[in-house]
Amino acid sequence: MKARAKNEIKQDCRLAKGLLRGKLCAWEKFYNMYAEPLYRYSLVRLSGDTEAAADITQETIVLAVECVRTFEVDKGSLWSWLCGIAMNKIRECQRDAAQAAKLQERLRDGDRCRKCTLGDEANAHDVKLVLSELNPRHQEVLIHKYVEGQSMKDIAKAIGISEKAVESRLTRGREAFRTEYARLLSSKEVSQDG
Repeated sequence: MKARAKNEIKQDCRLAKGLLRGKLCAWEKFYNMYAEPLYRYSLVRLSGDTEAAADITQETIVLAVECVRTFEVDKGSLWSWLCGIAMNKIRECQRDAAQAAKLQERLRDGDRCRKCTLGDEANAHDVKLVLSELNPRHQEVLIHKYVEGQSMKDIAKAIGISEKAVESRLTRGREAFRTEYARLLSSKEVSQDG
């Protein structure tokens, strides 16, 4: 492994210190330098799953800023530290795939969606159908929130992410649910007209 250049070490130190002090210019520089490369790094390792890569990028950046005091410049570059955080998040994402399979099984076998609050006009069959079409990460938070009635704090604890990440996933999940549900209603109307 080649030795890092002194200017790279200084840059990493300045950036980490700026983030630690909460300086906006440090945050902007950090984001501009690393958001896109982290997204590409994650995208490759997640086999092209753009939504998961966006989530991993966001979660990695948030966690890095929250934990910047743990960054040790003498142990490696800021980039390698970020890649380590991203890899841990990617592993979590891959574990989520196993959880998603369990959720799918619960949706197929159970009647729990009868008490869903995702929409008053939605019947249990339509809710199950729409949920089964969503990204597993969205399914997971929507089921925890609306089927099991868990709080944001409980969801975060159950799936091992921050409450802000839960909030973000719920926002995306609700939007994806609305889109899929509208598509389902539209296809029903077309089939009834035809």
